[in-house]
Amino acid sequence: MRHPYEKFVRIELISLVIVILFGIIGLIQGFLILVFFSFYLIALSLVCDGLLHLYFRNSQQAGKQILRAVVLFIFATYLLFAL
Repeated sequence: MRHPYEKFVRIELISLVIVILFGIIGLIQGFLILVFFSFYLIALSLVCDGLLHLYFRNSQQAGKQILRAVVLFIFATYLLFAL
């Protein structure tokens, strides 16, 4: 039987692996869209981590992770439209 929160852990780990691949390719090849996509995937990973903390009744850590994700999302969106 699978753990009920396994999907959040999988999404978090898969997004981090994709971030590493896209980030390296984006920085080497100079594709800014891949770098911005990496920022959004990091924000997704932080949201999943925050949801895991929330489900385990650690609301202070959950709030911090979700706040970090929101700030990163806003920052990446601002940079995307500023460039």
